[in-house]
Amino acid sequence: MKIVGIVGVLRPRAYVRRLLDAVTLELPQPADVELWDGLESIPPVGGPLPPEAAELCRVLAAADGLLIVAPGHSALPIQLTHALHWAASPSAGGALVGKPAAVITSCVSPHEAMWAQTELHRLLGMGGAVVHGTDLAVSAVARQFNAIGRLADPVARDRVRSVLRMMHASARGALEVKAACRVSGLVAPASPAAVPAPALAPPPAGDSGGRPRNRAVLAERASSLS
Repeated sequence: MKIVGIVGVLRPRAYVRRLLDAVTLELPQPADVELWDGLESIPPVGGPLPPEAAELCRVLAAADGLLIVAPGHSALPIQLTHALHWAASPSAGGALVGKPAAVITSCVSPHEAMWAQTELHRLLGMGGAVVHGTDLAVSAVARQFNAIGRLADPVARDRVRSVLRMMHASARGALEVKAACRVSGLVAPASPAAVPAPALAPPPAGDSGGRPRNRAVLAERASSLS
């Protein structure tokens, strides 16, 4: 099973990079984590799919699951926002559709934690991903990890493991379906490509509730009730 890991920061020595390493140690097996580290090169959304975003979409499409670790600030790193917008765009070819995703955020303020989780769920959900997430409270870095780099807090470990188990189970289920299809000679179901939502049709001419004014129908109903 191949899981793509994304760190939602650019600084090479950022705390959340250590957190991603610690979180991957809690993944159920079998699972291989491939770090995608191209966040800095992702351009803002607009126009045709650029090569940098196309590479991200290729990596996501080939993966069985996605793991994002990000700081829980009141504003997500803009490059992470750009990357997820590209991955959810119609030109991405459905790279996120049906993809199990685990989102781990870490911050001091509960309000910022809720906002970061909500925003990441929204961005991934736009592309059709199946999202599971949790937030971890930040303490002194020295106390967050033990001697071998695992999360030192057993409560934090349990919360992370719960999210990872759900993501792993979803990915394993999809792999089992593909394997069964290969054995039986059937074609495995493909994830549909993401497409733009159709424009809503204007309501029919009528009253304020959108009901058409048909006096004959209204008169017939009135006579039946009399």
